Amino acid sequence: MRPTTAPFGAIPTLLLSAPDDSDLLLFLAEAHRLVESSPALLTLVDADLDAHGLAKKAMRHADAEWERERTARLACCKQTEATGALTRLMEGRPRTSAYVVLIALLLRGYFGAGFKSCGATTMMQESITVHVFFVNLGMKMPGRSTLTELVNAVTNATRERVLDAQIAAVLGLGWDSFFTMLQDSTHVEGNSAWPTDSHTLVALLERVVRVGASLPRLELPALELLPQVRKHIEAMMRLDREIALGGGGTKERARSRRRCYGKLLWRARRVRSALDKAVAHVEANLALLDVLPSRKAMAVRAVARLRTDLDAVAKVIAQCEARVVYEQKTPMADKVLSVSDPDAGFIAKGQRVPVIGYKPQVARSGGGFITALLLPQGNAADSGQLLPVLDAVIRRTGVTPKVLSVDDGYASQANVDAVRDRKVPVISINGAKGRALTAPADWDSEPYAEARDLRSAVESLMFTLKQGFDFGEVARRGLLAAHAEMLEKALAYNVCRMATKRRFIAANGNDEVAIARAA
Repeated sequence: MRPTTAPFGAIPTLLLSAPDDSDLLLFLAEAHRLVESSPALLTLVDADLDAHGLAKKAMRHADAEWERERTARLACCKQTEATGALTRLMEGRPRTSAYVVLIALLLRGYFGAGFKSCGATTMMQESITVHVFFVNLGMKMPGRSTLTELVNAVTNATRERVLDAQIAAVLGLGWDSFFTMLQDSTHVEGNSAWPTDSHTLVALLERVVRVGASLPRLELPALELLPQVRKHIEAMMRLDREIALGGGGTKERARSRRRCYGKLLWRARRVRSALDKAVAHVEANLALLDVLPSRKAMAVRAVARLRTDLDAVAKVIAQCEARVVYEQKTPMADKVLSVSDPDAGFIAKGQRVPVIGYKPQVARSGGGFITALLLPQGNAADSGQLLPVLDAVIRRTGVTPKVLSVDDGYASQANVDAVRDRKVPVISINGAKGRALTAPADWDSEPYAEARDLRSAVESLMFTLKQGFDFGEVARRGLLAAHAEMLEKALAYNVCRMATKRRFIAANGNDEVAIARAA
């Protein structure tokens, strides 16, 4: 058989259908039901897209006003005066529908990565299921960059409302009573390299120099760098490599490492002092900058980035000197842990390998649904996160749990008293601390024993989230963006859980015992 000369030519077809029972098909079908049953979600997404569009239009309007004010009037022409503040979008090119954006938001959580990742891009472009789904709806998927911008424009408040809609749908279908609440935290790796003081110093100073060199594109003078500054940074890079390769284990290596750090800090102080004066000069020029407002906004962000990085350099110098020179411990809250993500924290949980990232709090119902996901700043103690999550679950479900099961990290008398005030009958806290806070008769009772046995269910949830939805790491940076990504993955998990429940009931009927076992 001779190979064809056009293997990728169009194939004429009368019918093109998606696979009957693929996981993606079931996911999209369940997502479609959710949107159909909660049309208010589309109104919320539309409002977010309007706000995003108005912000962009306001900047274009400000640019036009700037140009109008600097354009000489012609005697023969009548010039239109400026209009008032922009409050609505005018007619223009058709915008991507809120339905597509909402489905794309759920799909991004399902794929577990951004649309620009290789796996998600391939799936969106090559999947027959996705193609058939949107063609039948008379819709077209926008490009991945546009789709990323639109999905990112959706606020976290809207994502929370989607979670509200999911729980309301589950309650309406009678799939879960939400009388059981399990809570746990987990460590999520941020999009950041593991930090060392020496490399953080060098990376921050290199970024100041790199951003400073690009300022002329924004009509600002480039940072004035003395030849000594460049020599100091080059020497710091060599010292950083020497520190990284030196390792530890012997007293001589420790002394050599301390000497390297001493030289590094000496140079870092001088570089920072010189850059501080250079940045102050740029800030003075920024105050006098007269360019398009959009360009001015970019310049303001760039100069703010320079000042923020220099402040971070000062903190790293102080923490490094305290740790290496004076052998003192530095509070974790005072440390600069990431060059790329200032909100990432040092997360050490149990015997697991520590990560630089985030520590979300997740609540699971007895039926296996995520009912709340909170993301505190840094490595917040679990004990302080029990009540916020419990209150969020009660608000969302409208149900006060009859059983609350958590681990030893949430143990405190104040928490037990506060949960009792919320009329929760069974408050099970595993571990020695929890046992000390529980009456012996309660601890040995059957309801408390069953509540302790439920702990494996929330551990199973964490495993499923991390293995099936890439919940163990985030691609986005910053607390709000990382929370948005985690919420999308939680929403996608709930959609999959709903689809699984629907398929199970279709196969087994409304057998309450079978459904309870499946949960």
